[in-house]
Amino acid sequence: MKRKLLVAVPLLCVVVVLAWFFRPKHEYLGEAYVSERSTTLWSSVAQVREPIDVLHYGDRVDVIARRNDTVKVRSASGAIGWVDARLLLEPALWQRSIKILNAAKVMPVQARGRTKVQTNLRVEPGRTEPRLYQFGRGVPVEVVARGVADWVQVSDERENNEAEATKKEDWFLVRGLATRPPGELSARSSESNATTQPGDQTLPIAGWVVARFVELDLPDAVREGMASANVRAIAWFELNRVATASGDKPQYLVAGTRSAEGQPCDFTVLRAYTWNQRRTRYETAFIENNLCGQMPIRLGKGPKGEPEFRFRQMSGAKEERVYRLTQTVVRRVRESGDTGRKSAPGPTKAAKRQ
Repeated sequence: MKRKLLVAVPLLCVVVVLAWFFRPKHEYLGEAYVSERSTTLWSSVAQVREPIDVLHYGDRVDVIARRNDTVKVRSASGAIGWVDARLLLEPALWQRSIKILNAAKVMPVQARGRTKVQTNLRVEPGRTEPRLYQFGRGVPVEVVARGVADWVQVSDERENNEAEATKKEDWFLVRGLATRPPGELSARSSESNATTQPGDQTLPIAGWVVARFVELDLPDAVREGMASANVRAIAWFELNRVATASGDKPQYLVAGTRSAEGQPCDFTVLRAYTWNQRRTRYETAFIENNLCGQMPIRLGKGPKGEPEFRFRQMSGAKEERVYRLTQTVVRRVRESGDTGRKSAPGPTKAAKRQ
């Protein structure tokens, strides 16, 4: 009996050790968040593999193994598979994206537009900055700020050689929606800032994009006026509306520049386009050049409810400038309750047929 015990006990110990060694391992290397609109969860890293599940932007996963540029993850539903590590955000970067979104939410909209091409959204101006997401073509966005960064060619944003001559380029801080299936395309409506087709699930998102990858949704009167004046629009606003026999007509303020990209000033030109009731057309009622304005431009109301806008100068005394629109005349407000001289000729001299 003792001899049997002497054999059985070591044998049992060996079995226990082997069982522990070959036990199913549930490693945990940390958490991550999906940065793509959708990505497939694969059964293995081999060429012959099967899809297990589909993950969407913002989904949290547990990372349980890593092999080169591929990681094994466990989704919230419990599905386990492999994905490209480059399609995931680390927790620190995810938290940073949340801070950018919270800051952008309270910033006044400076312009609305949509992406011209597939466009990477980054945490800071610059093509080498970490990427948060990639917008598809034609996605509506809201512009809330402008920045400047050195132009650097990267593999996933190839352009023609003309861009290589640009040492610096403009960037926009934008708000938008990260779209999740089943819808495929964003609704193309200038009145819908960042909407999607019925059935889409969306999450708000914010970050920096190359400014020339965004086409601003300029009203026709503004687009024609800026093109004829050779001014590149940076921001535009609807100041108010005037009643006409054919319906209400918006009156617009536009900020732009004639300079190349990468300039220190956010804008150098202001223009107002107002509706001439007698001539039934838009006219350039206000022009101010040689500015060095800083975004944001903020809209408000004057003492009598008239439209008002203000911004800060980036040069000189760096003062805040305030302007008011009275009917079709824009004047700068010098002091509280006082208006100064016109900053540009009135409609009779500056008007241009659109």
